[in-house]
Amino acid sequence: MDAEPSFSLMLHVAFGAVSLVTAALAIAAPKGRRLHRLAGKLYVLSMAVVFASAVWLSLATNDLFLMTVAIFSFYMVLSGYRALYLKKPSASLDPRYRVGALDKGAAQFTMIACSAMATYGGVYWYTEPMAPVLVVLGTVGSLMAFFDLKRFRSPPKNPRAWFFTHMTRMLGGTIASVTAFLVNTGDMVPPLARWLAPTLIGTAAIILWVAYYKRKFSGGAAPETVADVRLFEMPDEDEEDAI
Repeated sequence: MDAEPSFSLMLHVAFGAVSLVTAALAIAAPKGRRLHRLAGKLYVLSMAVVFASAVWLSLATNDLFLMTVAIFSFYMVLSGYRALYLKKPSASLDPRYRVGALDKGAAQFTMIACSAMATYGGVYWYTEPMAPVLVVLGTVGSLMAFFDLKRFRSPPKNPRAWFFTHMTRMLGGTIASVTAFLVNTGDMVPPLARWLAPTLIGTAAIILWVAYYKRKFSGGAAPETVADVRLFEMPDEDEEDAI
């Protein structure tokens, strides 16, 4: 690329910043309320731009790390968003609330792309500096997509499964984005900390948060009583794009 920042790079950086801010707002806001839904929707849209620009930049610069993180993080966000629509896919004739081409296609693409990245990292383990990252992210991404495809064929019986899928996937996508941000801009942070800190802190937070809600549910609470979401109803006009 030219020495001057390209339009794609500026777009990527700008919407990357928007995604980090909106993710923080969505995490901090009361779950299911208007601010949470608005911030979540903006987060998904900004991540879509980040994904598209990252793919373009990775092809232009032959940056496999950027490509892998882009696919991995956006699939987590997309599948986390779609979990809101797939609460009870068999209960609606509306294609938006059933597993469709978008869900299957995204999972199949992610599984193939991530498998290829993991294979490349394994083959060139001793010559590719980013080989460990490619292998780890590629393996996790391909397995995640594989099990999603299995879940599409045989939906989980737990009526709260969508709740945890939404929460863990959106947070996981945020962890991947923060990691990529630190790796590329965190010169003041030790290299090992750039890679490990977001994952360690984020994973611990996810585990604690999941445990918190499981305790709530084990006590008889339903998702709609611990967060402003609806389990047995499809989103109304104001909530059909809610997050």
